[in-house]
Amino acid sequence: MSYGAMLSYLMIVKDTFSSVFGVAADNYPIKRAILFLISITIIVPLSSQRDMADLAKTSRMNVTFDFLMVLLVLYCAPIAESWETFEWRESIVHYDTIFVGLGVLSFAFVCQHSAFIIAGSLDNPTQKRWSAVTASALTASVVLALSCGVGGFIGFRESTQGNILNSLDESVPAKVARGLLGTTMLFVFPMESFVARHVLVVLFFKGRSAHEGDDTSVLNRRDRRITLTRVLY
Repeated sequence: MSYGAMLSYLMIVKDTFSSVFGVAADNYPIKRAILFLISITIIVPLSSQRDMADLAKTSRMNVTFDFLMVLLVLYCAPIAESWETFEWRESIVHYDTIFVGLGVLSFAFVCQHSAFIIAGSLDNPTQKRWSAVTASALTASVVLALSCGVGGFIGFRESTQGNILNSLDESVPAKVARGLLGTTMLFVFPMESFVARHVLVVLFFKGRSAHEGDDTSVLNRRDRRITLTRVLY
C-alpha cells in the first residue's frame, strides 16, 4: 500500500513540476529528467532519515502549503460567475460516477499503515496526545478537502478535471498552486518510504523482535536504512 502511494507521488511530482516549468505534455524525456533530478536531490535524502520525527519540519511546511494551495484554488476558480446559474439538485450528484469518486476517496484517505510509526515519533506518546493529534489532523483534512472540492466544482462544474489544478488557467497564482502541490509530494513521499522500509526490515531481519523493545538496533542500522531506501526508490 505504501509502495503504491510512493509511485503515485512520483507521478504527481513529474507532471506538476513539468507543468510549472513549461514542459510540453508529450516531452517525456525532459519530464523524466526533471523527476529524477528533483527526487534524487530532495526525496531520497529526506527518505534516508533515521526516524519519522526527523520529518517534523517538512510536515509543518506541508500543512502550511496545503492551506495556501486550497486558498489559491478558491481564488482562481470562477466561483462568483458560476454561482448564479448553479443548480444543486441537478449538478451535485452524478450516479454514474459516484463509485469512482468513492474509490478515489478510499485511497486518498488511507493512512493507517503509518499510524503506529507516527504515534511512536511523538514526544511523550500517550493515548490522550495521540487522540488529540488524530482528531485535529482529520478535522483539518476534511475542511481542506471539502473547501477545495466543493469550491472547485462550483467554479468549473462539468469541465472540472480529476486533478482540480488542471482546471485552472495559466496565471501566476495557478502555477504557484501547482508548485505547492508538487512540493507537498516531495515531503509526503518520505513518510510512505519510512513505512515500506520498516516493513522490509521487520520481514527480512529480526522479525517481531523489532516490536518488542529493540527497535533501535533492528530498524535504525545505517547500512540497512540507506540500502533499503535506495532500493525502494
